[in-house]
Amino acid sequence: DRKSSSILNSSYVAIFAAREKAMVVNLEFIKAIVTAEEILLLDPLRQEVLPFVDQLRQQFPRQRINEAPLVVQEEDTAFFGSNHWFHNPEAAEVLQSELPFEFQVLEIALEVVCTFLDSKVADLEREAYPVLDELAKNVSTKRLERVRSLKSTLTRLLARVQK
Repeated sequence: DRKSSSILNSSYVAIFAAREKAMVVNLEFIKAIVTAEEILLLDPLRQEVLPFVDQLRQQFPRQRINEAPLVVQEEDTAFFGSNHWFHNPEAAEVLQSELPFEFQVLEIALEVVCTFLDSKVADLEREAYPVLDELAKNVSTKRLERVRSLKSTLTRLLARVQK
């Protein structure tokens, strides 16, 4: 509906909106509509989204019956749901004792985004320490500009995490 569409296209970093029979998730690069049985995922082939898709496939093992585990409709939308899959008998027992499907999807989304942001912080640290060491040895305009740039990157990253 129109409300769900505007939520998915909003500029907010993280939105979880509950609807009568669905949950709208807009978390960093993961944009999805999740029901009790299925998920409609935007941009499933986007590099940052692929780990989420992989985790969904691992978390919900299914046997293929005339369908792929992830049905890609065009290049910007994917559909993953129980309507296209039969449960793997070995996994059925485990799945019955776990959280409802929509909460499992939300948990996976949060894990993937946290891992992504954690890697961004680690990259920034690896980049910042040598620059700070060089600045401590010899102050120069070039090094100060580089530190300022790294600080701006850190500030943007912190703003993303805090929203």
